[in-house]
Amino acid sequence: METVLLYALGIFAGVFVLYLLGIMVAPYAPNDVKNDHFECGLPPSSDVPLKANFGYFIFAIAFIIFDMSGLFFSLFVFDNTEYSLKIAMIFGILLFAAVTISMKEYRHVKSS
Repeated sequence: METVLLYALGIFAGVFVLYLLGIMVAPYAPNDVKNDHFECGLPPSSDVPLKANFGYFIFAIAFIIFDMSGLFFSLFVFDNTEYSLKIAMIFGILLFAAVTISMKEYRHVKSS
């Protein structure tokens, strides 16, 4: 238990020291462009915001699915039982269905 606490304290101290170092070393030169709330530094071209493309949301969801699937499939590697193989197969089928549906929606949105 003490090892976990020492490890957590060490991580916290390391992050805190790096944060303070970043504050001390970073240059401070504010100007009108940096203080503006537009990240690109350019003024907006209109008052009405553009609608986001639905394809971007589909792409983001597919990325999250693949990212989490790598985590879950790596957990199945460590458990070498028949039950875990069945669960991994069900998870793979659900993953395949999710990717198929998302690609179908992406093509549908892209074509219209």
